[in-house]
Amino acid sequence: MIQPICAVRTRPATVLLSGLLTLGAALAATPVQAQLLPGLSGAVTVGCPFRVYTAEQKNTGFLDDTATYGVAQIPLSLPAGASIRIEGKYPKVRYFSLQSYDGAKGGNFIDAMADARIKSINGVITTPNVAELPTGGAPGDSYTLTLRYQNPPSNPAQRLPNVLYVGTPVTKALPTRVARQISYRIYLPNPGQSFLGGEEVPRLIYSDRSGEIDFRKTPDAKKCARIEAASDASQTPNLGLLPNRNIAFEPIARTADKIAYPNGDSNYLRAGASQLYGKIVVVRAKRMVTPLLPPLVGPTADVRYLSLCQYQSINSSVVSCFTDRGLIVQPDDYVVYAMSPTKERPSRAVAKYGINWQPWGDTPAQMLILRQILAAPGFAGDYARAVARPTTALTTTLGAYAPEVSYCDADTFNAYAPSGGEVLMAACKLVNAR
Repeated sequence: MIQPICAVRTRPATVLLSGLLTLGAALAATPVQAQLLPGLSGAVTVGCPFRVYTAEQKNTGFLDDTATYGVAQIPLSLPAGASIRIEGKYPKVRYFSLQSYDGAKGGNFIDAMADARIKSINGVITTPNVAELPTGGAPGDSYTLTLRYQNPPSNPAQRLPNVLYVGTPVTKALPTRVARQISYRIYLPNPGQSFLGGEEVPRLIYSDRSGEIDFRKTPDAKKCARIEAASDASQTPNLGLLPNRNIAFEPIARTADKIAYPNGDSNYLRAGASQLYGKIVVVRAKRMVTPLLPPLVGPTADVRYLSLCQYQSINSSVVSCFTDRGLIVQPDDYVVYAMSPTKERPSRAVAKYGINWQPWGDTPAQMLILRQILAAPGFAGDYARAVARPTTALTTTLGAYAPEVSYCDADTFNAYAPSGGEVLMAACKLVNAR
C-alpha cells in the first residue's frame, strides 16, 4: 500500500469505524481535496524524483511497518520524441516493485512491475512462480524500465519486457491531477540491511531531442515542493468497517471500495475489531510458505510476503504488524495470533504455547488487515480467489486457508491455549457467542 499524502504518526481519540475502506488512499474524498495544491499553476513538465519514507516517518494510508515507500511524479503526457526511463538496482529485500497511478483519486491504479517480472541488464527470468525470489537478477544487479504512455495490455503475454505502462496521455490538469505517480515499494529488508535494502532509490531520467534530465535536477523543483507540502499537510481517514461482536474477515474488493494507490501485487482481507466486545482478539490461519533468504534452499513458496497489521480507527495509522518472518507455527501447521492491551495479556499468550502476541493499540476500535503479496500460480490460499467473489464465504473460496478470528477472554484463553489453536479458537467462539 502506498500513501504519498501523509502525516506523522499520531494517537487520535477513539471513534467507531464506518463507511467504506479507502485502503492506501493518498487523498480521501474530502473538501480538502479541492485545495490540494493551492498556488500550483499547471502540471509538471519533467517530473519529481522519488520521495522516500517509512511508516515511522509518514504514518497514514494503511502502511505496513516493515515497508519503505517512494513516490515520484511524472507528466500527464509527453511531447513527441520524449521518453522517461527508470534505472535501479535489485535491493536485498523480500520484495520490491514499481507501479503507476493516475492522479489522486479512487481507483487510480494503472500498472505494476513486480521484481519477479523485471529482468536485469544481463539477466534472464527463469521461473514463472512470482512467489519465489526474483530470478531475473541478483541483489546489486542493475535494471532499466521504460515508461510507456498507454494502458497495459489485457493479455499479460502481450506485455513488452521491462516496460511499466502509465496510461494514455492526458492534457487537462486539475487541482488533484497535475501529475501521474510512480511508486517504489520495498518490503522486509534482509537482516542487517538498511530500510532500502542496501541500494539507492531508483533514478528517473527524462530524455528528449535536447538531451537528458535527471529528475533530481528537475526544472519542476518549485512545483515538486508544493506537491510535497500538500502531502505533508494531508492524512487518510480510516473509513472502514463498523465493528460488531460477530467479528470476521472479508475480502477488500478494489472496484467496489474505490481504493486509491493500492499495491497491484497485493490482495487483502479485513476485519473491524473493538475492545467493546472482547479484550483479546485471536486469529488462526494456516501457514503459508514464504521464500527463505538466499543461498538457502527450501520448499517452493506459496506467497512472497504475508502480514497481519493493526490500524487505528481514525487516520489509518499502523499500530504494528506481524510478518511471516519469525512467526511461531503450531504442530498442526497453523499460526495463532493474539492481540490485547498489555495489562489484559493472558499469561499463556506466549511462545511456549505457540502464540504470537502483540499489544493492542491506543484506540479501542481498530482495523485488522491480512496482506498477501504475489501468490504462486494455482495456490489454493490465493486471496485473489476471495477478492474475485467477495460475497462468497471464505471457507468456500480459500478452503483450509480461510482465516478464523474471534474475541476471547483471559480465563478461556489460558484454559485452552495448551490444547492447541484449533481447540482454543473453538472455545473462544463459543464464549463469544453467549
